[in-house]
Amino acid sequence: FQAVCGGEQTLADVSDADYYEACELTDLMGTTAIMMLDQKKRPPRYNTKLPNPEGAKYKLAVIEFVIPGAKNGGSDKGPDGHRVDSIPIANGIIKAGGSCDLIRYEFDKHDAFAAEVEAFDAVLVRINPGQLSQGTTPGTQQRFDDLMNSLLAKGKLVWSSPGVQTCMGAKDALVKINHMSVGLPDTFAYYEKSELEAGFKKTCAFQPRVIKQNRGSAGEGIWLIWLHNKPYCQNFGDSKLEDSDMIKMIEMNDNHVEYHTVREFLTFCSEGPAHPKAGEWKSAFPGKYLDGGKAAGGQLVDQRLLPRISEGEVRMLMVGDTLQMIIHKKPEGGLSAVGGNSAYTYFKPGCKEYETLERKFIDEDIPQLMKALEIENDPLPILWTGDFIPRDGDTPGSTEYVVGEFNCSCVGISK
Repeated sequence: FQAVCGGEQTLADVSDADYYEACELTDLMGTTAIMMLDQKKRPPRYNTKLPNPEGAKYKLAVIEFVIPGAKNGGSDKGPDGHRVDSIPIANGIIKAGGSCDLIRYEFDKHDAFAAEVEAFDAVLVRINPGQLSQGTTPGTQQRFDDLMNSLLAKGKLVWSSPGVQTCMGAKDALVKINHMSVGLPDTFAYYEKSELEAGFKKTCAFQPRVIKQNRGSAGEGIWLIWLHNKPYCQNFGDSKLEDSDMIKMIEMNDNHVEYHTVREFLTFCSEGPAHPKAGEWKSAFPGKYLDGGKAAGGQLVDQRLLPRISEGEVRMLMVGDTLQMIIHKKPEGGLSAVGGNSAYTYFKPGCKEYETLERKFIDEDIPQLMKALEIENDPLPILWTGDFIPRDGDTPGSTEYVVGEFNCSCVGISK
């Protein structure tokens, strides 16, 4: 085009060959301009729930719960009493063509709620673990779970179902996958004091351990443990610890360090810090991890401490079987990437940094996972996470990843 500038010639004088070749560039400029405008343009923002569409194919509901007497109904809610993510979740369903209502479970009006929820094809339960036991009558959680299970029996969908939360969200899920490549074979669960004493004295005599309680979500009751001033035995089972042996411990919620005898630790786990044999504890949490037994979630999981945990954890943020984001959590000021003591780096699906982990987890591990956890006939959670810890692979210089935790109860939407 520049060749005809500055004289009497016009665009019409440009040869066909030059014209069409140059238009490849100008056409690309036009396409790119529109694309850049599309990228810049944002869809409307909605801070309130959209109206339900007429003739929606499916009718869904987001179930919430207000803790009696708590400010805003709980620390997960705003001044309107809703979880801040509830309205965007409902609007996402509405924009996809479904209808969605926000409904509230009231423990003292259970029968009325049971009748109301029958009208929906599916429900998303957005109630934090433990909230149904705060300020409610005994048995509230069980009554709610029984109601959700009755919906499943009628062919409706519940995310996440009580069975999936129990099998996938409990810490002993790590024991059920210990035969898989994403598990560790020396992972054990303890439900009774006798199991804890016999198992821990053997495992910790051999190598550093991570002991995880089943309750809590911010690293409380998750302990990294090393022998103190005593060598490890050469082979698993060669020896066991004595009550008087000393251990060094770090609690992952705040990375504080404690030193205790084996007996003090075992007593704290089963009886709490006030017991005469528990010693003095800095932890702000009450121990008693086995309270209520297995049926009530009382358990401890004993897993090998992987030294590369200091490099951070890799979180796979999943929506059903679709990966939405990969988050690397690098600990700051300690070994733990739990409890907010970490720097976050975000990666999109398909990134080269984690392409092998992503492909293996999505294509190979998830189907095996569902079978190992005995939930292959249940729907995957609508929102869930898997946290992975790096370890050295069999090939020198390679890295493999082991699951440290699943979360599917009420995953927060955060960055």
